[in-house]
Amino acid sequence: MTGRKAKKSIVWLMLVVFIVSTLQFSFDSEAATAGWKQDSKGWWYQFADGSYAKDEWIQGHYLNKKGYWDKKWDGVWKKNKTGWWFQAGSWYPKNQWLKISRKEYYFDAKGYMVTNRWIGQYYVNKDGVYTKKRSSTKPIVTPKTTQLKTPTYPSGSPAAKWGALQVKGTDLCSASGAKVQLKGVSTFGITWSEGVYNINQDAFKTIKGWGGNLIRIAVYTEESGGYCSDGNKATLDATVANAVSYASNLGMYVIIDWHILRDGNPKTHLTEAKQFFADMSYKYSNYDNVLYEICNEPNNERGNVSWADIKSYADTIIPIIRENDDDAVILVGTPNYSQNVDEVAANPVKQKKNVMYSLHFYAATHGDWLRNKLKTARSAGTPVFVTESNICDASGDGWIDSNSAAAWKKLINDNNISFVGWSLCNKNEKAAFIKNSCSKHSGWTDSDLTETGLYYKKWFQGK
Repeated sequence: MTGRKAKKSIVWLMLVVFIVSTLQFSFDSEAATAGWKQDSKGWWYQFADGSYAKDEWIQGHYLNKKGYWDKKWDGVWKKNKTGWWFQAGSWYPKNQWLKISRKEYYFDAKGYMVTNRWIGQYYVNKDGVYTKKRSSTKPIVTPKTTQLKTPTYPSGSPAAKWGALQVKGTDLCSASGAKVQLKGVSTFGITWSEGVYNINQDAFKTIKGWGGNLIRIAVYTEESGGYCSDGNKATLDATVANAVSYASNLGMYVIIDWHILRDGNPKTHLTEAKQFFADMSYKYSNYDNVLYEICNEPNNERGNVSWADIKSYADTIIPIIRENDDDAVILVGTPNYSQNVDEVAANPVKQKKNVMYSLHFYAATHGDWLRNKLKTARSAGTPVFVTESNICDASGDGWIDSNSAAAWKKLINDNNISFVGWSLCNKNEKAAFIKNSCSKHSGWTDSDLTETGLYYKKWFQGK
């Protein structure tokens, strides 16, 4: 390289360095001076990225469409038992969107901030913030119910401590990301007297006293009295509502279980399932403690049901729930009475966020071969939730296998897997938690419990 060319290259290099340094200094200066600014036209607000606010509220002050301050009063967030609203002087927004600190909020006819709802094409999350848009103003399925306001959970209760649950890898976690283990009991089918027998707040409080933190509500679909057969939907809906209310009052989590069994294929009552989950997810969209089990035990009683069939059903139901509830945990049943969890990994559901897959076991029937399926599924990255279990055989009666039960207990505890025992009733069978001779609706002592009930009580207590 000649001396002249070398000198010219050095000059160009120095020039590039100067330009880059100048730009970096300019950017850093903007970032450092982000905030309120004033020019000949008035006050305006600049963000750290160099953009500026317009047609929105910043720190209680409104900036117009040109980006200049033009209000003489401060706006403030306020809250009462009904909810949050935003007020500036005597004015507050009603039936409108309002941009506050770069976030879009919608306020209803009474001026309260809306949460977990679609407003036409736009969705606001649990914090009231617009997060997503859909192509149509109409929902996939229109809910036929009323959305409930956010509940208050007792201080120190599981729901108060953990908040809205999330799935991270194969683990169920709290809102803060810490691993949690739900452990609880399922009602018997609420279509029958045995199912509603112990649905009361004191009964759930007794389970909580044992160390349980979860209630599963079994809504049978096709059996006699079922939701999709000759059952009274209004009565069944009321029973679900009562159970959710009791659990929420105690700060416990609750699974609303669409209890596919005799119908076998979850698509058999697809229309009813779509409406049911549209209603439930809309009604409880502000509840951090509600989970949805969308098909209890797909099986072959009514023809062959493959994982592909179940996945197709799940890919229909999950978007309906997600339209109303962005982050609730959804539990998907698996083939052969929720046993073949090992089939999921090769073809999981489309919307994977906060989705887990159900495994059911009855210790005297299901041994190492099913425990190995659980291990295989988790090794492949499939998040598993044991939504139904017992220490007896699969008939719900028969004999109790203590060795197999101990092996299941160890596997579940070692892997921090959430689990549910079947069932909270006094039916004359081994699977019942309460002795058939006991007529108490709550406050059961050890002498009131069956071998199954006592086993799960000790398990909840960590014994």
